[in-house]
Amino acid sequence: MSHCQKQFEEFHDNIKLSDEDSILKEKRDIIIERLESKMPKDAKSYSHFNQGSYAMKTGIKPLVEGKYDIDLGLFFDMSKDDVGSPVEAKKWVYDALVGHTNDVTMKTPCVTVTYAAGYHVDVTVYAANNSDDKVYLAKGKLSTPIENQKWDESNPKDLIKEIRNRFPNSDDRKQFRRIIRYLKRWKDVQFSDTANGKPTGIALTSIVYHNIQIKTEVVDLFSGKKEYRDLDAIIHVISSFISQFTTKYELENGEWVPYPFVTVSLPVSPYPNLLEKMTLKQLKVFKDKLEKLLEALEAAKAEVDPSEAAKILKKQFGDSFPVPSKDDTGKKASAPAVIPSSESA
Repeated sequence: MSHCQKQFEEFHDNIKLSDEDSILKEKRDIIIERLESKMPKDAKSYSHFNQGSYAMKTGIKPLVEGKYDIDLGLFFDMSKDDVGSPVEAKKWVYDALVGHTNDVTMKTPCVTVTYAAGYHVDVTVYAANNSDDKVYLAKGKLSTPIENQKWDESNPKDLIKEIRNRFPNSDDRKQFRRIIRYLKRWKDVQFSDTANGKPTGIALTSIVYHNIQIKTEVVDLFSGKKEYRDLDAIIHVISSFISQFTTKYELENGEWVPYPFVTVSLPVSPYPNLLEKMTLKQLKVFKDKLEKLLEALEAAKAEVDPSEAAKILKKQFGDSFPVPSKDDTGKKASAPAVIPSSESA
C-alpha cells in the first residue's frame, strides 16, 4: 500500500499560494489607495478587509499564469435603509475605480477591476450597521432594475473565522487546508476553464469542512509519533460526500429522468446551498468526476509501487503532482508496523 504523503506535501508546496504573495498584496494595496483617494464625497464611511481564499488561507496558484483572483470586502458604516438602493452603494465603489484600468465592471455580487496581465480584484459592498445586527451584501448591476436589486444577508468575517479555526490543533488545521487546496487544483485540472457547472472554490471548501476527518498513522509504537495521511483524509471526504447524493427527477420529452442530486451548505448563516445554480445535468457531471477521483485515490492507495501510485494521482491532480523515480522509492513501498488513526470532524 502507498500513502504518497511525501508527494502530497510536495504537491501542496507546488500549488500553495503564499500568504505573503507580493503581487497580490501590491494589487490589493493599489485598489485600497484608489478607493481612499477617489471615493465620492457622498459615500458613507467604510473599512476594508481581505476575504475569499486569501483570507481563509486556502488559496492556490492559478493554472494559467497571471489569472489571480483577489477578494476585497468593504464594510460600510450604514444600514441597508440608509441608501436608496444596493446599486447606489455599489456605484460609490464603481465611480472610484472606473478609469483605473480599461476594464472595470459592476457585476451582480461585486465590482471587478481587471488588469492587462490577467489579475482581477473583486470588491464587494456590505451594509454592516443594521438594527438586526446582520450584515448585508449589495447585489445588482448598473443595468439592474431597482425592483430586482437585492440586499442579501452575508457573514464574510464569520466565514473566514469559521474556516480558519476549523480545528483547535494547528497541525490538524494544516491537513484541513491541504485537502481543500488539493480539491481546488483537481477542479481546475478536471473542469475546463469555460465549463458550465464547475463547482466553486467555496463549495469545495465547504464540502471538506463538513466531511473531513483528520487522518494520521502511528509510525513509532514506542514514542507514539504520528504522521499525517492526506490520502486517507481525502478518500474519506470524497466517499462521505458521494454517499450524500440522492435522486431527483426531471421531465424530459415526456419522461421522468433520474439524476443525482445533492446540496452543500455554507458553514455560517444564512447557510445557503452553494450548488444551487448547478443544473441536474451539471450535478451528474460533478458526481461522475468525483467517482473517478475516488476510484483513482483508492487505486493509488492499493498500489504497491509508490511511483506507480503517484502516476495515478497525477492524472487527477495535474502536472504539479510529483512522480518519484523507482530508485527514490526503493521500487516498492515499505510496510512498517503502523496504526491508522482518525479524529472525527
